[in-house]
Amino acid sequence: MKKLQLLVLAFSMLFGVIYISKTEKPDEIKENKKTPILASNVYDSLKTGLFKISVDSTKETVEYLTSDKLEGRMSGKDGNVLAAEFIKKQFESFGYKTKYQKFRIERINSGPHKEKGDDFTKNIIAWSEGKDEVLKNEIIVIGAHMDHIGYGPKMSMQSKIAIHPGADDNASGTAVLLEIAKAMSNVENKRTLVFIAFSAEEMGLLGSRYYVSNPEFPEIKPDIKKHIFMLNMDMVGYLRNGKLPIGFADVNSSTQVNKYIKELNERYDFARMITSRTTGGSDHASFYNKKVPIAFLHTGGHNYYHTPQDTAEKLNYEGMVSISKYATELIWKISQETKKPVFNSEEFKEMPYDHDHGIKEF
Repeated sequence: MKKLQLLVLAFSMLFGVIYISKTEKPDEIKENKKTPILASNVYDSLKTGLFKISVDSTKETVEYLTSDKLEGRMSGKDGNVLAAEFIKKQFESFGYKTKYQKFRIERINSGPHKEKGDDFTKNIIAWSEGKDEVLKNEIIVIGAHMDHIGYGPKMSMQSKIAIHPGADDNASGTAVLLEIAKAMSNVENKRTLVFIAFSAEEMGLLGSRYYVSNPEFPEIKPDIKKHIFMLNMDMVGYLRNGKLPIGFADVNSSTQVNKYIKELNERYDFARMITSRTTGGSDHASFYNKKVPIAFLHTGGHNYYHTPQDTAEKLNYEGMVSISKYATELIWKISQETKKPVFNSEEFKEMPYDHDHGIKEF
């Protein structure tokens, strides 16, 4: 009898559907009885991908991006170039095709420090073409901005000349972006996935605004109208008391996206708090204004925003792992559905490009 019980347990562990436990241990996995067991290789690949997401790799990414060597990752500066090279290599290590998208910016922060740079910066784009012959022409963007404010005088909340490491803003979102890319790297997605680490967000969403006007990757003819969904992660390092504000989930950019989010929220307790805002404040606004359905993951404002005190050791890395898994499941769901999300034009009101997401508490 014990052998039979062990055999049943092993079978359940192998084929059961996994989800994040509704406890204080975000990495704990157990069977989700609300979701039918799917025997397909497609679903098995998702489960495998979720297990690749880890605290260690998330933390390593944040620690590198916030190191003094990168000098706060100001767009157009050498530290930003080093960050871009690191992110591109990470994408390539997961098996993605990559390219830079270079664009001009206004040079700022040319003060008494020795920061070097020029009038250009780059988005880092990675992609995986969809496997469905029809749906591969529909594009899902997963994005986060990788830049910060360098030595800070012009944009610092303290008007202080010092390295502003930008751990939460937005090394956290970049780390989650890379974890999602790693998790999805072996998944048989039907639609094309495009991962973008945007630059120059701090200057007014310049990287995402440039991309939506110049979508760029070889396999599919560039056209923003082929983009069916955009997920943005900006400042996701401070998951508190199991709460994740999901910006614009109830602005109704898409009824279908809202439905998927509500389904996920039944299994991820930390994501129960839905917020609605009338402004943009981050790179999702560039896509929303082109009438692309969006969702925005954000864990709220704090006193370290745009200060030298926004450092790596303060972040909640287990919380970031939970957010990575949540986002991966959302992307997987949208990538597999036969019908694409439809933009709700009746609720549309253009979002300003103001950069305002950091200092207000949700």
